[in-house]
Amino acid sequence: MHAEHRYPDEDFIPVKPWRPCPICGKGDWCGFTSFGLVSCMRIEEGSFKTVIQKNGKPAYQHWLEPGRINLPALIESDSIPAAQTAPVEVRDRVYRDFLRLLYLHPRHMEDLHRRGLTEEEIRKNGYRSVPETEAPWSICRRLIQMGYDLAGIPGFYKARGPRGGTYWTFDRQPGYFIPVRDEKGRIQALQRRMDFTRGGKYRLFSGHQSRGGCSCGTPAHVARPEEVKDRRVWITEGPLKADVASKHLGAVVVGALSACTWRPAIPAVLALEAKEVVIALDRDVETNPEVARAYLTLKVELKKHGLAVSRAVWEEKKGIDDALAAGIEVRVVRV
Repeated sequence: MHAEHRYPDEDFIPVKPWRPCPICGKGDWCGFTSFGLVSCMRIEEGSFKTVIQKNGKPAYQHWLEPGRINLPALIESDSIPAAQTAPVEVRDRVYRDFLRLLYLHPRHMEDLHRRGLTEEEIRKNGYRSVPETEAPWSICRRLIQMGYDLAGIPGFYKARGPRGGTYWTFDRQPGYFIPVRDEKGRIQALQRRMDFTRGGKYRLFSGHQSRGGCSCGTPAHVARPEEVKDRRVWITEGPLKADVASKHLGAVVVGALSACTWRPAIPAVLALEAKEVVIALDRDVETNPEVARAYLTLKVELKKHGLAVSRAVWEEKKGIDDALAAGIEVRVVRV
């Protein structure tokens, strides 16, 4: 008889209609681990422990009798092999038609206006809301009917139907999509600005590799203005921030996904044949040791490629996009 949870770091595997709870037989709410611990939300009888969850409801912990269920086989049957990520040309075509099937919710339009983008710039940049009314599987079916294979397109994955079989779908947590473009303007990935930011304000449309999905990696975004007035290439944090900064600067702006994922920005800068680069990381470069280290290593790497490197400096606002939108002076200092 087990006296306690011996593997506290292992996550519970959620039950499904085709993989019901071994205790109550239902296909939702409950979970189990690979070593035979079941967390049942319905049946207390026979449990060795009751855990009160964050929502205030009890979960009853049971140990399975040896041989009662073949857990390894059950877990293995739920896994779908990951797909090889498709070439950028293929991703670009699928993402463009995917975004055409969506619309931009007024609250997201308002958020983009607040950041200083015009309606025309919003349309041109291709932002769209995660659908709230049409089911994800229905949109995937429309893409497939258009002739697309969603295998290898980051963000799409397979779910199991209640009567067996699989179908293509994607996560629908509320927010809006931000296209992540390469130096040729091709959409190589999508990032989401989430409405509810508890798990992070920005998340990539990617993953689910155990469900036939794939990863997009951490690509850098290249934002281009209508007219280039500044021949320097700027580097900042985030695709949306790069879009806003590019509009105000009249310069090509490369948006790394974060300060610490700057490496993909290097090949983007080199592909743009830049001669001088301005680093414009957020103001916390002055207070956050991790961001400061990222800035220093980025600067050294750029100089290794023979590029002239400067740093953007401004007051008050955290990000350069907000500073520029507020009309705050941005100075450029050679480093």
